[in-house]
Amino acid sequence: MSNPQFSTITYEQDGGVAVITLNRPEKMNALSRELMEDLQNGLRHALDGGQTRAILLTANGRGFCAGADLSAARGEGADIDAGMRDYFNPTLQFVAECPLPLVVAVNGAAAGAGSSLALLGDIVIAGESAYFQQAFANIGLVPDTGASWLLTHTLGPVRANALMMLGDKLPAKQAAEWGLVLRAVPDAELQTEARALAQRLASRATVALSLIKRLTRMAANNSLRDQMLLEMEFQRTARFTEDSKEARQAFLDKRPAQFKGR
Repeated sequence: MSNPQFSTITYEQDGGVAVITLNRPEKMNALSRELMEDLQNGLRHALDGGQTRAILLTANGRGFCAGADLSAARGEGADIDAGMRDYFNPTLQFVAECPLPLVVAVNGAAAGAGSSLALLGDIVIAGESAYFQQAFANIGLVPDTGASWLLTHTLGPVRANALMMLGDKLPAKQAAEWGLVLRAVPDAELQTEARALAQRLASRATVALSLIKRLTRMAANNSLRDQMLLEMEFQRTARFTEDSKEARQAFLDKRPAQFKGR
């Protein structure tokens, strides 16, 4: 099956991994309406094909994403609120709700909405030259595209406020120390490490990983009691999958399990 063609992203099927690459390097991969549509369509293709068991999101050029493409919005005479409502927020919500494991490899700058997009990954790694920035306060604005939620839930209010109010760059190594990303790696090793992580996830029990994603997202707002009830429900679902049965049989046979994602 040939890879689909898009204007602002590239799509590659690498075994069980769909590699989606933001591809507007001349604009530092700034997010336009067209890119938002391409990203949603690329994710839909990964979900609909039946072959994909993990997704890797990365970017071409010297930066991951510079945020919203404000020049494009001005050129189109766009209603900024409408663009946020109809394109940006729905796309980031779509990424957040993607049921497959999502690895994000951050190269260079991840600013504004680009930072929000990067932090929606289940596992995020960054090149050592990468940084994250919420510079809205520097121009008299507030963070959007979920940044205030993502940063507060990940870092707590003290560090989140510092990042959003001061507008400073957060280098990749410090982001890793703070727990915003899994780790910072040498730039030359970023893509190799990210693909290895995605391939590792693609070889595992896909249904269980999807359920784990949902548990993690819901834990922030659940009580302990509600979370334990949800775990019981999801555990029941996982227990009757083919992969769970295969794991039990592999244990008895003293061999590695061969998961099929079902």
